[in-house]
Amino acid sequence: MNTSEAQGGAEKLANLSMAMTENVTFHADAAIINRLGRELVAKQETALVELVKNAYDADATSVIVSFDGRGGPGAVLSIQDNGIGMSRDDIVNGFLRLASDLKVLEPKSPLYKRTRAGRKGIGRFSAQRLGNRLVLTTQVEGQPSSWQLIADWSQFTSGKRLDDISVILKELPATAPGTTLRIEGLHDDWTPGQIRSCWRSVLALQQPFPVKPVMDSAIDPGFSVEFRDGGGLFQDETVVANMQTEILDHLPVIIEMRVDHEGKASWRITKNAFGELRSWRPIHHDARDNSDPPAYSSLRDVAMKAYHVILEPSLLPSVVFTRVRDILSREGGIRLYRNGFRVTPYGERDDDWLGLDEIYSRRNYLANLANRHFFGVVEVSDPEGVSFEEHTSREGLIETPAFRELRDLTSSVLITAATEIHADRGRKTKTNAPSPRPEVTTALSEARAAMRAAREAAEVIANSSPDPAPAMLLVESAAAAEKIFEQQEIIIATEQRRVADEIAMMRLLSSLGMTTAEFSHETGMAFEAFRLDLERVFDVAIATKREDDKFLALASRAREALVRLDTLTGYLNATVASRALREIHPVSLSKAVEDFARGIRAHAETQSTTIEIETPPLDPLYTVPMHEAELASVLLNFHTNALKAMKRTSNKRKILVTADRDAEDKQVRLRFCDTGDGIPTEMRERIFDAFVTRQSAPTSSASDNEHAQGTGLGLWIVEQIAANAGGSVAVVDPPKGYSTCFELLLPEESDNA
Repeated sequence: MNTSEAQGGAEKLANLSMAMTENVTFHADAAIINRLGRELVAKQETALVELVKNAYDADATSVIVSFDGRGGPGAVLSIQDNGIGMSRDDIVNGFLRLASDLKVLEPKSPLYKRTRAGRKGIGRFSAQRLGNRLVLTTQVEGQPSSWQLIADWSQFTSGKRLDDISVILKELPATAPGTTLRIEGLHDDWTPGQIRSCWRSVLALQQPFPVKPVMDSAIDPGFSVEFRDGGGLFQDETVVANMQTEILDHLPVIIEMRVDHEGKASWRITKNAFGELRSWRPIHHDARDNSDPPAYSSLRDVAMKAYHVILEPSLLPSVVFTRVRDILSREGGIRLYRNGFRVTPYGERDDDWLGLDEIYSRRNYLANLANRHFFGVVEVSDPEGVSFEEHTSREGLIETPAFRELRDLTSSVLITAATEIHADRGRKTKTNAPSPRPEVTTALSEARAAMRAAREAAEVIANSSPDPAPAMLLVESAAAAEKIFEQQEIIIATEQRRVADEIAMMRLLSSLGMTTAEFSHETGMAFEAFRLDLERVFDVAIATKREDDKFLALASRAREALVRLDTLTGYLNATVASRALREIHPVSLSKAVEDFARGIRAHAETQSTTIEIETPPLDPLYTVPMHEAELASVLLNFHTNALKAMKRTSNKRKILVTADRDAEDKQVRLRFCDTGDGIPTEMRERIFDAFVTRQSAPTSSASDNEHAQGTGLGLWIVEQIAANAGGSVAVVDPPKGYSTCFELLLPEESDNA
């Protein structure tokens, strides 16, 4: 073949290739609807919950889920809400459009600015998952007509193109705003247990407490869901599940408080599973004798209703106990409403506006007083905004005299009522004051001298008596008693020496603590100025276009070091400030772990370390009386050791701190785990001895600071803290994914202490 023939063949091949080129499109088989419905929404409960979430996203305030003919061939499920509804465009371009990006483009609902709760595009598949036929009726407020969509899912079968199957969309006369989904030909039977399971899943979306009528649509009034079971053609509907029947009816105590238009305050107990009810009693938080307390100077027109919770398994059915515990971990506390509107952050999970958590942590009272032990609402009426005024940020109220009186009164009522309930249960209401230690040493010395005199007198009698036997028995008894008293004196002297040694050590640790506190305070005052200077250095470098990479790298390193020091000092300052009191008292292990995580997490992040904590949501895990700073010291020591150990490896840096209860041994347990290089088995017993350390000695040219690190006293101090509290500390086998785990066991608080 010559050159011209070869070129001609190439041209023909190129022309043939161009002739075969065309544009094609993807298309879907109609069966994709059924397949996605089954694979995306495997469980019927999940499908129903997703449809309820869609109502929440549509700014509904009320949703009614109804079952008609449940268990029969004509069973129907309907979900009716009073939300904003859908227009024709919303249906065509939203509901009927697969993979719609509406919730990506609009992550907040239009009216109440709720964060979208539903999963993107799963609503239509949830409806298909539940039944063969969907009838969707919807109305937008102010529109001249409503719209109805009818989808027969049974037509979406394999072999048909998706765009060849149509659904019916028709215009209807206007109705009330909202959307109703009617699902026919249900695929599954529904048991009362499954209905309750669904209700519990959407409970987090509900407003748990009744509020005054909403007067402003811009304020989210809350979200309530009811599940109803028709129970047959001629039977009235009965509410299967709602907040009242599932939660509130099971709580043992109801406390109410009111302040009238003259400022007179009173409270009562309208439900008490442990004793008598209390009728209205006058009260003022500054008056101990409440027979005729004065009126409040600023506070007017206030009402409170609170459910008091005693979270003990013996007081609630097992299913209810779990349900109440889970809800209280998220919703427990006293919320505040002003003129019918919720005022945040009062009653949020981490808000202690009434100081209840602080009082409970001190354990001056033994009653259940933490925020999670109450489930209630305070409502104030102040239409003119004279007594209660919100901050311009709409977060919280200004500290007016009326607000301070409200806060003090509310906490006083709750403490008073909870203490009386605690007494009704036959429990001590306050901790005992420490009793003075008797002067046993002097008493023992005097008793031993008396026994010596008795023995000597008996010996004289025995030597001069014709029958010495009775006197000799007295001699032997007196000698034995004298020996016992002598041994007790030796024991006490030894104990006194041990106490003296401990006092000396406490003085040493106290001086170190004072030095640490002073250092944290002084350096904290200089941090802000130093940070501003450092930022100016960066600004100058950028403004002058200085291209000194080494300079910028060193400055960045200095800034990171400052952040680490700042966060660590902040935690130390908080620890010192909150633990200034010297008296010992039961300490919440759960709170200590949570405080530690909040204070140290930013510092850990600068070390590329993640911290996870696991504490029981409603169990404070109180220890025997001890100093709060002791637990903080234990956690900080474990943390610093973990950071050193993780720096010696290439493992992903993770720390896990858990707190729970060993009910069998009446102990509370702390576990601190890390992904460092671990502790050899042969060192597990010696690691808590003084001056034992895993670190190698620094070189002779190392700084004094490096020589001071890793002296081996940290874990020894931890062991001393545990032993003094009657507990123990050990290295135990770590959980999967971790290499080291320390376990601290401390006796739990005794109710009879």
